[in-house]
Amino acid sequence: MRRQDNHCLNTNHSRTNVLVRFCTMCGEAVNINIPIKNCTQDEHAESRRDMNMHCANCGEQLIK
Repeated sequence: MRRQDNHCLNTNHSRTNVLVRFCTMCGEAVNINIPIKNCTQDEHAESRRDMNMHCANCGEQLIK
């Protein structure tokens, strides 16, 4: 899936074989073929420690 507007700098938007469902910077789906995962709070905490704005598995906004 390609972005129509280029406001996000994450390179997953321009790749054809992305290994995550959601962009960790803007939260937009980058590979709709990957099922949405039910994440735990521990997984979200780890993702926040990695400075991700959104979860790559469920798309939830982590840093507000």
